[in-house]
Amino acid sequence: MEHPRFPLYRRSSNGLNWYRIGSESELTEVQQVGSRRVVHHLTAHAYPERLRIRSLIDMEDGHVEECSPEEVEELLAKVR
Repeated sequence: MEHPRFPLYRRSSNGLNWYRIGSESELTEVQQVGSRRVVHHLTAHAYPERLRIRSLIDMEDGHVEECSPEEVEELLAKVR
C-alpha cells in the first residue's frame, strides 16, 4: 500500500464539510452550520478518531470526494 502525500483535501458529497488532512492523525474540518462556518481541529489519539481520518483518506464510504487545495485553504482563510 502506497503512503499518501499530505496534506490531502476532501469535501463531503452534500457540500457542508471540507477537510484538510495533515497526517494520519491530524485533521482540520470546516463545517457549514446554517449561514456560518465553524473550524474544528482534531489530533487523533483514540482508535475511533484514527479510523475516521483513515476513512476520509481512503474515500471508501462514498460520502466524501477529493477537492482542490485552493477550495479548502480559501475557506480556512475566510473563517480565521
